Amino acid sequence: MAIDQVQTAAAPAAHPSRKRASELLLALLNGSAHEEVSVSDLIGALEDRAFGVVLLLFALPNCLPVPPGLASIFGLPLIFFGFQLVARSPHPWLPGAISRRRLNRQQMIQVVTRAGAVLRLLERVCRPRLVMLAGAVAERVIGWYIVLLAISIAIPLPLTNFLPAMGIAVISLGLIEEDGIAVIVGTVIGAAGLALTTSILLSLGFVVTWAFG
Repeated sequence: MAIDQVQTAAAPAAHPSRKRASELLLALLNGSAHEEVSVSDLIGALEDRAFGVVLLLFALPNCLPVPPGLASIFGLPLIFFGFQLVARSPHPWLPGAISRRRLNRQQMIQVVTRAGAVLRLLERVCRPRLVMLAGAVAERVIGWYIVLLAISIAIPLPLTNFLPAMGIAVISLGLIEEDGIAVIVGTVIGAAGLALTTSILLSLGFVVTWAFG
C-alpha cells in the first residue's frame, strides 16, 4: 500500500495533451467537407499558434516535390507573414486576393502526410529551451529573417526553394514549441539557402555580363 502511495505521489499530474503542429494541420484539412479550402479558412482555424503553424503550412510545399502551380502560391504569403511578425501583429493576415485563394484539399493533405515522418521526428526533439530566442522579443528579428528567406523562395530559380523553405519550417516549429535551439538550427539551414541563392544570382550576373560585354 505504501509503495502504491509513493508511486502515485511521484507520478506527474495529468495534463490534456496538446496537438502537435502536424496533427493540427491534418485535423484542419480532414475536417473540411469541401474539395477545396480557402487560405482564410485555414488561418482562421489555427488556434493560439496561428503564426507558427501558418508559417509551417506555407513552407512545407517548397520542401517537397509538388506540382509547380501549388509551390508557386506560397512564397508571397510568407513575405507578408514575416513583416507581420516584425510588426507584432496578433493574428496572421493576408490581402483579400490571396486569402480568398482556394487550395485543393487532397493535394494539401498529401503534402502534410509526405512531410509527416520528418515533422514527427522534429516535434519529438523540440521542447521548450532557450525560450527567449523563440519569444515575443525575438520574433521581430525572426520576422525580418523570414522575409529574406521568403524572397529567396519567390525567386524563380532552380534549387533556391528547398533550403530557405526548410529553414522557415524548422524556425516555425521552434516558435510553436518555444524551442530556441530549433530556431538556431532553422536559421543556419536558411543561411545556407541564402548563400546558395546569392551564389547562383552572382553566377548568372557574371554570365550575362560576359555574354553581352
